[in-house]
Amino acid sequence: MPGKSSAYNICSRKPPAAAHLLLHRPLSISTIYRRISQQLPCYPPSATPAKLLSPLISLLFLPQVLAKAATVSFFNPFRRAQAEAAQGAITVQVKWGRDRFNIPIPQPSITPLATLLATLSNQTGLPVNQLKLVHKGAVLKDTSLTVSAYGITEGANLVLIGKGGDIPAPASSAPKQAAPVAKKPKQPETDSEPVLVDWIKSLVSNLLDPLKPSIATFISYTSPHVTNRPAKIPAFEVLQKEHARLSELLLKALLELDGVNIQGGWDVARKERKEGVRSVQGELNRVDEAWGERKRIGA
Repeated sequence: MPGKSSAYNICSRKPPAAAHLLLHRPLSISTIYRRISQQLPCYPPSATPAKLLSPLISLLFLPQVLAKAATVSFFNPFRRAQAEAAQGAITVQVKWGRDRFNIPIPQPSITPLATLLATLSNQTGLPVNQLKLVHKGAVLKDTSLTVSAYGITEGANLVLIGKGGDIPAPASSAPKQAAPVAKKPKQPETDSEPVLVDWIKSLVSNLLDPLKPSIATFISYTSPHVTNRPAKIPAFEVLQKEHARLSELLLKALLELDGVNIQGGWDVARKERKEGVRSVQGELNRVDEAWGERKRIGA
């Protein structure tokens, strides 16, 4: 324009948009910084100090803005996906007598066992202090530990039992005659570990030996893999009741072993009890697997 200096005419050009500089092709932060600084608008000598300083202030904050944008774009999605994987929801199946509950647990890494027990209390109508959970043959005692701390993962099978060893029957089920239960053998008061080890062995035998014939017969009726299948198979309802009876007695056996008091440092006795729990849990798994095969066939 006439009367204007050439410098002012050059500076009066409209600078290209910052979005064009950022999106045209990938650039380093230093390159973006330099290009934007070259495109800063110039002002005539009459411009106020505030107007002259505003582009410099923008340049000072530009690296911080770009760094924050990079964090939002790259790091946060990764962290969010990582957190979702670590806290991903799982569903566990809880066996309660003849019933099965599929319980969703949204965040097992931060959900304590007490929360799961409270949910099961609402499902069964029984007080929390009368419930115990068994996972892989071990009774889960510390309710302050998280679900993940017990190694419970997606699809895990847990067993719900009563505190005193009784399996509570669902309210909707018909009353049935309780199976006779042998008197609980009293643990000897001894300061000798070998004495306690022998007693634990005797306890396991007393718990399992009377049940082994019934378990073998039940599996011969229900498992498709046996070679000595009887010619006459009982009705579905009869087998269902037998499965419930055997499961109840085996779960009570697990509680008997869990109630054995072992002094600190008695590793041999503790190992013997662990072996007993493994044996009882193995029989329970055999019964459940055979019954699962029978249920697939249907009534």
